[in-house]
Parts: sequence; C-alpha cells; structure tokens
Amino acid sequence: MTASRVLAALLASVVATVGLAAAPVAAPSARAATEPASVVVAPDGGGVVRSGKDLGVTVVVTNTGTAALPSGLVSLAVDAAPAASTASLLTSIAPAVPLEALQGKLLRAHASVKALGAGDSTTVRLTEKYDDLSGILTAPSGARTLYVQYAAGPSGRAAKVFAQSAIVNMQGSKASVGLAAVIPLGAPPNGTGVVDAAKQEELVSPDGAWGIALRAAQADPQAAVALDPEVLASIRLAGDAAPPDVAGFLSTLRGLPNEFLRLPYADTDLTLARAAGAPSSLEPTSFAGVGLASTATDGPTPAPTATPAATPSTAADLTEWNWSDREVAWPVPGTTSGADLTALGSSSVLLSSNDLSDTATRRASGPLARIGSTDVLVADPTVSSLLATAGGTGVAADAALAELSGLLATSAVNGETSALLAAVARGTTAPHLDDVLRRLGDEPWVRPTTLAGLGSASDAVTVQLKAGTVQRSQVATAKALVAGERGVQELGKAVVAGAATVTAPNRLALLATLSTAWRQDDAGWRTAATAATTAFDGLLDEVALANGSDFNFIGNDGNLKIFVTNALSVPVRVVVHGSVSNGAVQFTDRTVQVTVPAKGRAPGILPFKSIRNGRTDLTLSLTTPDGTAIGTTLNRGATVRAGFDTIVAIGLLGALAVLLAIGVYRNVKRRRQPRAAAA
Repeated sequence: MTASRVLAALLASVVATVGLAAAPVAAPSARAATEPASVVVAPDGGGVVRSGKDLGVTVVVTNTGTAALPSGLVSLAVDAAPAASTASLLTSIAPAVPLEALQGKLLRAHASVKALGAGDSTTVRLTEKYDDLSGILTAPSGARTLYVQYAAGPSGRAAKVFAQSAIVNMQGSKASVGLAAVIPLGAPPNGTGVVDAAKQEELVSPDGAWGIALRAAQADPQAAVALDPEVLASIRLAGDAAPPDVAGFLSTLRGLPNEFLRLPYADTDLTLARAAGAPSSLEPTSFAGVGLASTATDGPTPAPTATPAATPSTAADLTEWNWSDREVAWPVPGTTSGADLTALGSSSVLLSSNDLSDTATRRASGPLARIGSTDVLVADPTVSSLLATAGGTGVAADAALAELSGLLATSAVNGETSALLAAVARGTTAPHLDDVLRRLGDEPWVRPTTLAGLGSASDAVTVQLKAGTVQRSQVATAKALVAGERGVQELGKAVVAGAATVTAPNRLALLATLSTAWRQDDAGWRTAATAATTAFDGLLDEVALANGSDFNFIGNDGNLKIFVTNALSVPVRVVVHGSVSNGAVQFTDRTVQVTVPAKGRAPGILPFKSIRNGRTDLTLSLTTPDGTAIGTTLNRGATVRAGFDTIVAIGLLGALAVLLAIGVYRNVKRRRQPRAAAA
C-alpha cells in the first residue's frame, strides 16, 4: 500500500456527523469506501490513563470490499510526545494522515483477527499494560495519538488499514479548561403546537428525549437548558389527564439549579420565519380552543381542543418558568445574516464558530464575542459534535469520548483558551449524555462552567459574521404558510364571539410547522407545511359569498339580495361590498353589514337604481367590519331592465281599463235588453 492510501478511521466522520450517535458502530468515511476494510478504534474510559490501571482498547474491523479477507492481526502504537495543540491532535487522528506517520513507532499489543467475508465485521480487544504505558508516558502531560494497524494475510498483503484515536495522561498536571454546555429541551416535530399526553409519557421515559435532557441537566448543574415553552404548555394543558410520570418530570425540572434559556414557542426557526415575512414577535395569541381532548376545531388539524380541566389557561401562565434574565437567540447554524442579528430581538445570540470569520484572538479569549452591538456566545462545533456523539451508544460513542477527552486535555495543558462552549445539536439522540457530562466533570482538568462564568461583555472580542442563507425553496414554502395563517388572523376579526377558538389553534399550527425540529426532516417538513397551508386556505373559504348564476336588475329601483354562508362554529359579522362596471345601474348604498350565525347563512340587501337597459359586470366582496378583506371576490354578469316596472304597470293599467270598459259595456247592454223587450 502506498502513502497515497489514506487510513480509513471513522473518527473524522464522528467529528462531522452528530447522527452517528445513534449507530452502534460508526459508518466508514468516504475514503474508507476505497479501502478493503475499515477500522474503528475506541479506548476505554475516554482514553484516560489511570494510575496503576491497564488501558483496554476496542477495535472494530469491517470488510468493506467484495472479496473475503484472510485472518490477520491488529496492533497499536502510541506517540511518545503529547500533541502540541488541538489542531495538531485533530490532524493526527484525521483519516488523511499518511502512512509515513507510523514510521519509527513501535507496534505493540497485538491481537488476532479472524477471516472476514465481504461485509462481515468483528470486534477485538487490545490491552496495553500500565507498566508499558508508564514507560512511554514519561513526557509532559497531555493527549497522545493512538494508532491501530489492521493487517490481513501474511505481512498485510491482503489488506493494511489504519485508524487513530487519542489517549490522555494528565497525572500530576494542574492545568484545566472550562467547559460550558447548552442542552436543548424541545418538542418533537408536529403540526399542532401542542404535544399530546401519550407522546409526553413517551418523551419523559428514561429513553425519551425529555428524560435524557433532564438527566443531562442533573448531571451538570452548570449547564444551561434551552427550553421550548411548548413543553411547559403541553404538560399544563393536559391538566389532570397528564400521566404521573409527566407531572413528576415537570416538578423535577422546576427544582433544578440550572440556567433556563427561553426559546421561542415551538423553537421557531427564527431566520426562516423572518425570511418568510412573519411578524417579528411570533408567539401564541392565546390558548383558547386548545387542549388535549379530541374534539373538532376550526384549524389545520383535528387536535388539539379545549378541555375544562386544562388549567392554567392564559399564555403567560402556561409558559411561566424561572427563565434566565439572559435573552439568547439560537438560530439554525449557517442561516444567519447581518440583518438577522438586530431583527432577532435578543441581546445575545448563540452561534457556531463556523458561522464566524473566527480569529486566534477570539479562540484564545474564550466563547464570548461581539458582532456590532450584538453579544455572541460562540460554540465550538467539534466539541459540540463530539459531546453529542459521545452521549450515544456503541463504539462510535466510545471513540468520540476519547477524542473529546484528548481535545480538552490538549487545550488545558497548552493554555489555548479559558473555556469552550458545547451546544448539543437539537434532535440529537444521546441517551448517555448525562454519563459523559458527569465523567468530564469528575476530571480535575475540566471545569464545568456556567454561561455567566464564561466572562463579562468586556471580555468579548469583535468578530465578523459569515453571511448565512436560507434555502430559497424553504423560504417560498414558509411564505405560503405565513400568508395563509395571516389570512386566518384577519378572518378572526369578523368573528362576533369566540374569535380565539379560530385563530389561536392556527397560530400554534404555524409556529409548530416553522419549528427547528423539522430541520432534520426536510421532506417531512414540506409535507407538513403543504398540509397546513391547505388547511389555512380551506378555513378562509368557510366564510364566503354564496355562488350562483348571473343577476338581474329589474325595474327602476330595487334590492339585490346576496347570501353569505358561514361554515365556522362561531358567528361572524361581515360587510358585503358591491360595485358595477358601468353606469347601467347604481347602488344607492354599496355596502351592507351582515351577521351570519354559526354553521348558517344570512342575506345582505344592497338597494339599487337602474339607469338604462343593458349588461354590466357586478363585483361582490367581503371584509371584516374594520375593512380587512376576507374570502374570495365574486364577479358576475348582470342584466339591467330599466323602466321595466313602468311598462308592466302601464300594461296592467291598460288591461284594467279594458276590463272596466268591457264591464261597463256589458252592464249597459244588460240594462237595455229589458227595455227593448218591453217595447
């Protein structure tokens, strides 16, 4: 194998992909697809060398080729000197390390590997004796690169693949680095803005997302919890119907000493909502008509609806919490532009360093920065990803923990920064995140730190923002959502009583559909957005002008009767507007207010005056009493028969005169007949 063949270690993909946390064995990197095998290496205990204890190493070998591989051998080697910087450590454990990096290193702790068929995988264990390690680790404290070689067949002629990890020796060192963590606790993707009771019970279970986040916060009281108010509102709306475990979860969460950052309701995707033209303050209007019972509502989904036992009922009460005084906006990485920073409406914003034109000065000073007048909390994307992956399961989690330990140790001994900020990505599956935070917190070279402990605003270093973007197709979809829901809010102005039962569930539906929880499922989001937009549009058609044939204006004066239908479950009051395209007819009053009962219809009367015979085009529309247009404008042709009533009246009078004349004639004739007979 030549030097151009790069080792197939998995850890680079662990750094890059949070989703690997759910996999028991990490998937090979893209480069590994060209190798006959892939190798994943994971030292025990996060790779930390303990006094007097041997170091165990798990190695997973997978045949990624199409041909069988003969039996072989795995061996390991350790760098004698610690990494000079976190950058050099990351370079040494990346898949692109050339094979020459192993030259001069002693391969040790061999273990046999059985023959592997195409696609087969096997796990082997290596043990490095502490006495042997202590002989190597006599140099200064820090993290060292651990190399593993897999050789299949005699002298590795069938395959020779390499992987790397890190081991840490901090015995006797007093160096340390601060580590602050942000743990998200949000609602799963949905279309209603409320999580039902059954789903709540699943979420608070030990394997549920809420239960995992709670344990992580308990493990690190210094960590900040980014809490979605939808979680609180959903539990409180359930009232007495909430499962006991859910009520216990809320009580335990309330008692935590952690700082709670208030996310927007449903953790709305702030930059997407802004790009779509949503109001700057996009929050629930109320929770009227919203609960956890299954009854019908005027909204895009059949749930939720009001329940008598749901208390408290106001938006403020349902989302009340011991929120931090710190206002922090947390936009989706890679989507923030300069114009967004002031529009987000928060004094601080949480960004990944990948979103910045970062500087060595900022990295050395810590996670605090400033862009213009906006304070920025800068999360380290590598540390954030490794923390999330280490909280997963299997070899990928163990490998990530070793790498994370190595980075923190290297940063500590080299004094690279005062502290690092890890923001666990939303939607991360990390059932053992609490164990990782607890383990790191027990290390003397890691100082769990609060956000306040990162420093004051005076410590912030000025940086530049890399202009982020939101996909145009996403913006177009979101614009349709926002426009549809805006129409529903305008329709609510026509409701005589109970408008919130129409508007509130639909505002929640908008917030839920704009949630960042959908960002990991773009196809699912587009389906949900289409359904919500269709429902909004359908609701707007619930109050409409009755459709019919062309109208006739007969006579000089008259009244045009127009029916308004209302399919909503609440009464509405609307104004009917009428206009014509020419002077053949005139409305003496072009508007009329109509009150329409729930699930009913009512007429509106527009008085008119005919001017001349002919054709005209009639335009009818609806507005709320304050003039906001609703529904669809109705255009109809009309025939004008001016003076037709006069003609009819003359005809009737003529007919009456004829009848009178006939009557008189017959009466006279009848009187003359007896006289003639007498003569």
